[in-house]
Amino acid sequence: MSEDDTKLMKPLSSFTPELQPESAKVSYRFRFPGPGGFQCTTTGLVFVLTQEADLHYRTVQWDDSLLQSAGKIPAGPLFKLQCPEDAVCQLHLPHCETKDAKDHLCVVHISDDGMSIIKPLEVTDTHVIIKVPHLSAFGVVRSLEVLWKFLETPDPVNGHVFLYLRPTNPHTQMQYINVHLVSSNVPLEEVTARQSGHVNIPAPSKCKFIEDRNYSVQCLPTAHKIQPKKSEFDLDFGPNYHPTFEIRLSASTQQATIMVQDENNTEVWKQDVDLTGLGPARIPGF
Repeated sequence: MSEDDTKLMKPLSSFTPELQPESAKVSYRFRFPGPGGFQCTTTGLVFVLTQEADLHYRTVQWDDSLLQSAGKIPAGPLFKLQCPEDAVCQLHLPHCETKDAKDHLCVVHISDDGMSIIKPLEVTDTHVIIKVPHLSAFGVVRSLEVLWKFLETPDPVNGHVFLYLRPTNPHTQMQYINVHLVSSNVPLEEVTARQSGHVNIPAPSKCKFIEDRNYSVQCLPTAHKIQPKKSEFDLDFGPNYHPTFEIRLSASTQQATIMVQDENNTEVWKQDVDLTGLGPARIPGF
């Protein structure tokens, strides 16, 4: 990184963007007061700006065929940015890798002119840092060739467990909990926006998963049903974010202990959750 860029980043400021409705998606907006480095508390993105600017950004769907033609696969959401030209000089995109695999990440830039690969200025433990040529869509990717190498001795990735309570079924007197296993660089708001009418259950969510390994869910008190019995963990970057598991509990259940286990029955995540007094899952503005 240049000395000027380093100066702009010190100190790094945090900001919470304004969330705006966009059908079953969410878009983000923030007006930056001037030059500096700013980290989004919602998405984890870091923007280094050279001037005051109004920035809009949102996730868009990856074109898998376009990536495969370049021998790449997604390693994070694809973010489309709109801002005055030259206002953003540097972008830090969050990744979920924990060890050596992070050194093989790069960034795809998709614009009206097509797709190009951007070599990072630096890859930290949390972000892939690039110099911004001009604004459009940016996303972290992995090489298919490198992927096969790391699948032989896979490292865990940083992940989250998100829980959503569905409305009680009056006919069966059952309540349903959707369990989502996602990578750490998938924002909670992106998943919540697609859970219309469901309630986000607050709980510490951080854990680690190994891609393509099987995981299962256990619940106390004993659930009437948990399906499926096991499921592979995939790096899924939308757009739908379907639940990984469904837990069926009696409508009278007020508290539950939910556990996620790997294929060796080793516990990777466990939390006690309160199912009372929860309001509908909602994103401000929706």
